[in-house]
Amino acid sequence: MGLDNFSGVRSYQPGDPIRHLAWRQIARVDPALGGNLLTKQFEGGAVAELGLDFSQLPHQLDVELRLSRMAAWVLEAERRALPYSFRIAQHYYPPANGDAHQAACLRALALYGQEAFT
Repeated sequence: MGLDNFSGVRSYQPGDPIRHLAWRQIARVDPALGGNLLTKQFEGGAVAELGLDFSQLPHQLDVELRLSRMAAWVLEAERRALPYSFRIAQHYYPPANGDAHQAACLRALALYGQEAFT
């Protein structure tokens, strides 16, 4: 990861790396209501770390929608072979990718809210 400064966001353009997507801003807008994808821009081309954090999703969204978004992001990061960190409740998985990481993250999502999970 580079040390260059974040300079803002812009509309997503095909070919933008998934690791540059502005996840927090995207999560705040429902695509069904006309929202669109946004890409982070950095001075000097630094790469942003991909971190998926359930607590950063807007709380006004229902739990099932937040869980669904997290699952979609895990699958997309894996599809693109991008390392990502994952956090939900007290569970944190450091940046990685691959079958075991994906399975652990999806299991945490599936068990969210169950007594054995918390």
